[in-house]
Amino acid sequence: MQSYIKIIDTLNKGLRYFAAILLAVMSALIVYQVLARILGQYIDMELPRWTEELARYLMIWLVFIGASLAVRYAALIGMEAIAERLPVKPQKGLRIVVLLVSKVFYVVLIIYGIEMLGHVSTQLSPGLKMPMAFVYAAIPAGGLFMLLNSFAVLFETMRGGASREFFKGAE
Repeated sequence: MQSYIKIIDTLNKGLRYFAAILLAVMSALIVYQVLARILGQYIDMELPRWTEELARYLMIWLVFIGASLAVRYAALIGMEAIAERLPVKPQKGLRIVVLLVSKVFYVVLIIYGIEMLGHVSTQLSPGLKMPMAFVYAAIPAGGLFMLLNSFAVLFETMRGGASREFFKGAE
C-alpha cells in the first residue's frame, strides 16, 4: 500500500505541473483575447475567435485534473456536520463508506466518458477544427485519476492516516 501511495503522489506531482501549465496557457489566451478586443476598437483587426474556444477546452481539462487532485488532498466540498458528531471509529467507517460509494461514480465517469468518445470521435471543433475527442477525453481521464487517488485516500484512511495538505510533498 505504501508503494502505491508513493506512485500516486508522484503522479499527482506531475498532474500539478500539468494543471499549472494549463492554467498559464489558458490565462495567456484570455489576456490575448481581451487585448485584441481592446486594440480592435482602434485598428482594423479581426478578433481571434480560436483563443476563446481553446481557453474553454483547457478549462474543462483543468477542472477534471483539479478534481482528481482535490480527491487526494481532501479538498472537495463535503458535508461534515454528521461526521463531526460521531466518535472516531464511526467517523472512519463513514469515511470508508463514502470513499467506496464515490468509486462507483468515478467508474461511471470512466465508462460513460469512453462511450461518449465513440460518439464524438468524428466531430471537429468549430473554430480550431480539432477533434472533439480531445475535449471529451478529459471525462474518462479525470475519472481515472479520481479513482486512483481515491484508492490512495482509502488506503491511508484504513491505515489511520490523517487528511493531507495540498502542498505537502510538492517541494
